[in-house]
Amino acid sequence: MKVHIDNSALEYCINPDSFGEICVHCNACGRIDKTTEKECKLELYKNLLMEAQNFNRWQKGWEEIQKKNIAENIKYLELEIKKLEEEI
Repeated sequence: MKVHIDNSALEYCINPDSFGEICVHCNACGRIDKTTEKECKLELYKNLLMEAQNFNRWQKGWEEIQKKNIAENIKYLELEIKKLEEEI
């Protein structure tokens, strides 16, 4: 079974835990407080990076695709974290 979620709580939401019409109030989009948006986004990206680095929910037959996707996610998150840390 494949699941694909393609819409978020807001058009510019970046938190994968928010989907449909559910906002988890992480403030990574600045919806709650624009003054702490970057700090909240940094915290979200660090949590997502840790989840990616510790991923262990391998699905038989999909391991190679999962490994490739996780490696790309880690690369992206590390770059975004570096940018945000330089801005803050």
